[in-house]
Amino acid sequence: MYAVIDLEATGGKPSEERIIEVAIFLYDGKDIVDQFISLINPECPIPPFVQKLTGIKQRDVQGAPRFHEVAKRIVQMTEGAIFVAHNAPFDYRVLREEFARLGYSYDRPVLDTIPLAQKFIPDLPAYGLATLCEELGITNAKRHRADGDARATVKLLEILLEKDREKYIEGVYLKQPAATGRHPFSKQIEPLVKTTGVYYLFNEEGEVIYLGKSDQLRVRIDRHFLSTNEKALALQAEVRSLRVEETGSLLLAEILEHLALKKLRPKYNNPKDKYSLRMGLFLVPGDRGPLWDIRGIRRDQPALQVADAVAGSRMLARWALRAGVRPSDLALPKHEGPIEKALRALDFEGESVEQLGGSLPATWTEAELAQVIWPRERMILLDKGRKSGMHTVFLVEGHACLGYTTAELASETQDLALLKKKLTRFEAGSGGTYLQSLVAEAYWAGRLKEVAPR
Repeated sequence: MYAVIDLEATGGKPSEERIIEVAIFLYDGKDIVDQFISLINPECPIPPFVQKLTGIKQRDVQGAPRFHEVAKRIVQMTEGAIFVAHNAPFDYRVLREEFARLGYSYDRPVLDTIPLAQKFIPDLPAYGLATLCEELGITNAKRHRADGDARATVKLLEILLEKDREKYIEGVYLKQPAATGRHPFSKQIEPLVKTTGVYYLFNEEGEVIYLGKSDQLRVRIDRHFLSTNEKALALQAEVRSLRVEETGSLLLAEILEHLALKKLRPKYNNPKDKYSLRMGLFLVPGDRGPLWDIRGIRRDQPALQVADAVAGSRMLARWALRAGVRPSDLALPKHEGPIEKALRALDFEGESVEQLGGSLPATWTEAELAQVIWPRERMILLDKGRKSGMHTVFLVEGHACLGYTTAELASETQDLALLKKKLTRFEAGSGGTYLQSLVAEAYWAGRLKEVAPR
């Protein structure tokens, strides 16, 4: 039995994508014997480009079931079936990540119609679903919708099965790691479905050849060994061992990943992976005083690095609320709209941002700038730890984040002298700027709990 699946998702960074539509057709090799089609409420905004591509608007999913409400139906429908999709690694990964958020390990044998189409239908100009439909006369009246694309994939699968006279799919393809979901480290990572931390892949000489971080380590590591692209196959051939460092805190995992990448520079990581954030907040002259600009980082160092323009707008929106100032008094005109949007996302209760009437300094000293980023001279910030009852602790002193440590007892989280002794300090320079930025962004996003030092 084949469960032919297509998902539409919000897009974005891997592990952050959320499903907005799912379609499953249960196909027995001759006929569709069952089907399930539903919009899904992703509980987050759908980016404009996704709305334009799919035609699925935010209002369309407001009354739709959330993923946990359809999860049981998906499990039951695909139980004992082969998971089939066009570009299956994407659909399978996104679906597994949704299940991992529920603490459930979703495993199915996987069949990707792209490499099979390349084998059985060679010499086509491309192997995207639209091209295959055109070349093979498959009708798809609902492109970029789960229903239409899944139905088209059923027709494609029917053609591929008919062409497979030597039974390659059952005899060879479905026994490969990419299809079975099993690889040399499957048992080792089995308990890591909802585990957060950093992982290291080693070659025969004990060198780290790849490292990464995730809050769903099993799903993330599986991707390396179940992918079939050229880079993944080369990596699989070299890996001999795996080590996982649990953190509990995704922020700490990102910090450790950054530090390890700078020091080890593994051969299979992109050279630019996490060495720095791409954008920053810069102070520039304005008619009535300095204003903030959000732009790409080149040679000049920003006051604070941010992941992207949206993150920068959110940061400035929080500063506007804290200072009681209008976006027009805080940032360049091109950023006013995004900051106002971010203000409303923060549940700003005023009828208009014009109600914000505070003032900013005419000039900014370095000390004043530090006080904007870290509003108190001394701060203790808590995040999750690697096990229950443990905390990851970030220490701010002199309006600067000094570094991090861990605390097991609640009393330790406020013991300033003890925390300073145990502290792993951030280095000065650009690396320190990056790490300061990561912690500051997490603080202003409300992901860290502040406690008063004793």
